[in-house]
Amino acid sequence: MARLSIPKSYKPEIDRCPLCGGKLKYRYAVSNKVIQFSHGEKRRIKNLGYSCTNKDCPHPELIYTSQTASKLCFKGHTFSAKIIAEIMYYKTIHKSRDEIVNIFADDNVEISDRNVDIIYNKLQKWLTMDYKENIKFHYEYMKKEYGKIMLSIDSIALPDKYRFIAIRSFFSQALIGVHLFKCEIDDDFNILDDYLNKDLDIDLIVTIRNIGQTFPQIKKRVNDKCKFISYIKF
Repeated sequence: MARLSIPKSYKPEIDRCPLCGGKLKYRYAVSNKVIQFSHGEKRRIKNLGYSCTNKDCPHPELIYTSQTASKLCFKGHTFSAKIIAEIMYYKTIHKSRDEIVNIFADDNVEISDRNVDIIYNKLQKWLTMDYKENIKFHYEYMKKEYGKIMLSIDSIALPDKYRFIAIRSFFSQALIGVHLFKCEIDDDFNILDDYLNKDLDIDLIVTIRNIGQTFPQIKKRVNDKCKFISYIKF
């Protein structure tokens, strides 16, 4: 049985309001749930919500949360994003649900064949959706409401050089797009061209640390004004 580790709380990666520069103050826990991770560990993750203290802020009601906590687990699930990415990968290489359950059992991950199907069917909709329309909707909304585009981009390395990428709105944590692809050469990252370009003036991206393949691919697609913040190490 997977062990339950010490709970961990995450606050926003920023301490100043990105809209007015005011100080942020803790308001309440946005989420507080037990997540099962791919190495068999279970941990309660608390995502703390903060808002701006400046009464003249254009959006003092806006709650900022931890991008790190949000990327650890997809909304509506209690399995980590890594487990979900692995399920999508195993399905891509035609593993049966029984085989997938057995693979996870070897790592002390408790998951049923039914949950494998539910996760696959839900994420498959994201992988096959018209994500360009979703990009247009979220980018236009952020520019209209907040005057800037800010993103969270997670990248998970999988076996056989596969890569799972999830892009979210910094402000709402809403998923904008999810992609699974084989990553053998730099051109395999061209999917990012639909999200990032130097003319968009993206203000900030919270993403993985400056190591590996993904970060350079993100950085070269935005202009020099874009700021980067790394996810907090889990």
